[in-house]
Amino acid sequence: MPCLELDNQSTPGAGPIIAIVGMGGIGKTWLALQWAHENAGRFPDGQLYVNLRGFDPSGAPMEPVEAIRGFLDALRLPPGSIPLDAEGQAALYRDTVADRRMLVVLDNARNSVQVAALLPDSPGCTVVVTSRNQLTGLLTKHDAGSLTLDVLDAPEARELLAKRLGPDRAETERAARRAGPGCARWP
Repeated sequence: MPCLELDNQSTPGAGPIIAIVGMGGIGKTWLALQWAHENAGRFPDGQLYVNLRGFDPSGAPMEPVEAIRGFLDALRLPPGSIPLDAEGQAALYRDTVADRRMLVVLDNARNSVQVAALLPDSPGCTVVVTSRNQLTGLLTKHDAGSLTLDVLDAPEARELLAKRLGPDRAETERAARRAGPGCARWP
């Protein structure tokens, strides 16, 4: 199982950023949310999550301004205190999280441009981004770390199935055996 190491510092003034990349359905979102759940105690001021819909076949990717407005609402800021213009909202978002220890999960990002406006400039905030694309701009301009997920090989697939179902059930249950051939690289 991949391990997320987020203790390194990214861009000066900002907290760590990690991009989890890989093909659709590989488990990027699951890994990000599992890590967020297991590490909730590291972020006493909360967690923010947004599905950026970067690869949603039913609609356009979410614009950063829409995500920022959702974050401001999630942070429970009084509606009257939120500026009407996008730049003012972005500034308020950054100011609001500036002194907090928070996790920001940006799921299903289309590209680095979509993500850049959503990055808090705060050393207390950690950002996890998932995408099918490599997000090169995020890696180079913001010094993000990267974790690439790939399909499991045969021993990894058997181990995962045994962990999820239990070793006895994984060996004997027909449903488990039928699931295997549909997976890439299943023996």
